[in-house]
Amino acid sequence: MSGPQGDWALKVGRNEGAAEVARETAVWSRIAGLVPATSYGKRTVHGRGEGSAWLATPWLRGKSLWEAFYPVRERTGVHVEALAAAVEACMAVAAVHQAQWVHGDLQPHHVILMPGGARLIDWSWGWSPESDLPASNAYNGCFVHLASYELIARAQSGQRPVLTSQPDEIWTLAASIWWAATNQWPRDYRSLGIDPTAFTLIELRKVILRNRAPLGHIDHWPQLEQVLRAVLESPAEARPDALALAQYLRGITLVTAAR
Repeated sequence: MSGPQGDWALKVGRNEGAAEVARETAVWSRIAGLVPATSYGKRTVHGRGEGSAWLATPWLRGKSLWEAFYPVRERTGVHVEALAAAVEACMAVAAVHQAQWVHGDLQPHHVILMPGGARLIDWSWGWSPESDLPASNAYNGCFVHLASYELIARAQSGQRPVLTSQPDEIWTLAASIWWAATNQWPRDYRSLGIDPTAFTLIELRKVILRNRAPLGHIDHWPQLEQVLRAVLESPAEARPDALALAQYLRGITLVTAAR
């Protein structure tokens, strides 16, 4: 929405959705100013009504990570911007993790590229073991196609709350870059002969845990695949942190796609 003070993003939750919006407001109140990548700025306003909650944040005028990878998916142009965007995303996540928080719902559309560095939006499922804000019992793990096997197993166990760890989030970060670069999930469901859309969430989790699908390929940028594959195939205890992933990405050879 637009007004005399500029453009704003307005999120309104009613009934059950009110709790999700209210929780994002609570997360924001704890992280605002703590890490630039997590903050929408001091102009953020919010409120509660009967059975509803709302949050208004200044509109972030920048490309998403998904948009930055358009030339890679379409195999056009030089991939400079996409590689820089991936590094910025890693640096933003690194700053969040250094502050002992996790985002909980990383995906390419939630990373906005700004002149001062990437910003992360949609913080309803943010969590920190050092915060007085408890993890939400409504959270059942991030987007399943971008979730680590460890996180899927915890979500499938039925125990609540589901707690996302930093290694889980690194897996999701790498998976998000893979998705943005290919428009395909990292897990090659076709190798299992299944259509993931044919399953309920609980059924698909069972399939993923029972039959570990191999990773697909990024044929049009094998150097990127090599870096992301190393993260996605590493056990949680050996997974690099976000700063290390940023450094690995910086070492990738740029690709000029054939037109």
